[in-house]
Amino acid sequence: MIRSMTGYSSGRREEPDFSLSVSLKSTNHRFLDVRFRLPSALDALEADLRRLVTDSVARGHLEMTVSFDRAGSQTLQLNERMLEGYVAACEALRRHFGVLAPPDPVALLHIPGMIAASDGEVSAEAFEHIRAAVLSMVRQALADFNEMRTVEGRALETDLRTRLGRIRTLASSVQELAIRVPYLYRKRLESRLQDLLGPAAGSPPIEPGRLAQEVLYLVSRSDISEELTRLSSHLDQAASLLDEGIEVGKKLDFLLQEMNREANTILSKTTDVPEAGPEVARQAIEIKTEIEKLREQAQNIE
Repeated sequence: MIRSMTGYSSGRREEPDFSLSVSLKSTNHRFLDVRFRLPSALDALEADLRRLVTDSVARGHLEMTVSFDRAGSQTLQLNERMLEGYVAACEALRRHFGVLAPPDPVALLHIPGMIAASDGEVSAEAFEHIRAAVLSMVRQALADFNEMRTVEGRALETDLRTRLGRIRTLASSVQELAIRVPYLYRKRLESRLQDLLGPAAGSPPIEPGRLAQEVLYLVSRSDISEELTRLSSHLDQAASLLDEGIEVGKKLDFLLQEMNREANTILSKTTDVPEAGPEVARQAIEIKTEIEKLREQAQNIE
């Protein structure tokens, strides 16, 4: 079972003394990168939350936001030092530029950091109750989050298997064309030699042994059997990875790099193969195209 690296989940919980909300969202990343947004009253829970995440998520950039509100009215705290600084700055402007209007108190209160809500002290007993509620909510949010990523992973897996099958079909077709290469080389050499020797009487016959050597030399330069064998092996390994469904993304990306290398070699070796060359090149390019699409999809897999 493979999972997508992108996902989202959220939840909310109402208690008599407080309310909680949790949201998770993730995007692609080479490793596991977790960012927490917690209220100051819950900063002590970050280590516990990180353990829950690492037990459930292997890779991706994940952001967790936890909101906490206590029941009843909240006390607002005024940043008096900041206020004094702004008032003094306004007074300096009035003296320097002759501005007569006094500072607007409402505008001053809208300055970021000027006022903050205070939840007051939380007793040890109350904190344990809040902690249990937060951890329970995060466990459920992670379960929902992974379920969403699993659904997306099924769609990714279907696409991956289809493209791997397409590459296997193309590789088999290239193999069939490659079998004809020695015959095609021999036919081309015989034709060229006949053109060179012409119908003149007394022309020496074409030596079969010498012709066979030339054909063998040309065939060895364009032999792609090893590349096709390695490509087939990589395809088998990719299918096994999808069957296992464990940390597929990074492993699959490495295999796809190897497949691309084999496709490049096949393309470079078959450019001068007579008759079959253009078709081999076309199919090798199709293989490369499918590999590139697979690599794009692999970037989305955990």
